[in-house]
Amino acid sequence: MKVYPFTNPIVLTDSIFIAYGGHTGTSTSAQRTSAYLLSEMTVSDDLGTLLLPQTITGTFIPASPLLLDYGYVNYVSQVDYLSVDESVYYTVTGTDNYYVSIRDSEYGIIDIDYYGACGICGNIGYPYKLNIVYNAGLPTGTSSMPNVLMALTIYADIILGEIMGYGNESSGDIGVQSFRNQQYSEDRVRLFRTSFGSSPRAHMASRLLQSFKKHRYVGI
Repeated sequence: MKVYPFTNPIVLTDSIFIAYGGHTGTSTSAQRTSAYLLSEMTVSDDLGTLLLPQTITGTFIPASPLLLDYGYVNYVSQVDYLSVDESVYYTVTGTDNYYVSIRDSEYGIIDIDYYGACGICGNIGYPYKLNIVYNAGLPTGTSSMPNVLMALTIYADIILGEIMGYGNESSGDIGVQSFRNQQYSEDRVRLFRTSFGSSPRAHMASRLLQSFKKHRYVGI
């Protein structure tokens, strides 16, 4: 299971939220903090990486190539080869060696030589599991770009609207494709599901982040 490593917002603040059109209304600081964190978690999940570089430790089943939990990998610090009893029988540091290399940093794909390391230790076959320590996240300064901040604000505003009970197009911010009221009616363009929901505002948040999306799991 991929665990989000932050428990508080790392980008959004009240001043940024208000500057990009967010509505605080009568919300409390705790409610806004929750909305900011949920927005950042969703954007991170949508992009397949963290908004700021962070060192992460993950446990993986051996594969070739191996897809890490997060893309935009800056470097790999350490790879531990584990046996069935969870003991570490070999450790590789960094990528300046024969055993570990980054195939595609943006997609978070690395190559690991299993048989070579196993041969050194007298083992035969793949390790049972791998513990990998690596650093991943959007390049420095990217999370403060207007399109990212706008997307974060839009979704935080949607969440806050649900908490406070106002401001969204419909309950749960579901996209409304056809609307009729007395003498007025409208039919909108077909809506699709995004990580942020299916409403027009959710679509806008998704479009703002389009240039950073890598669709990491396609074809894996």
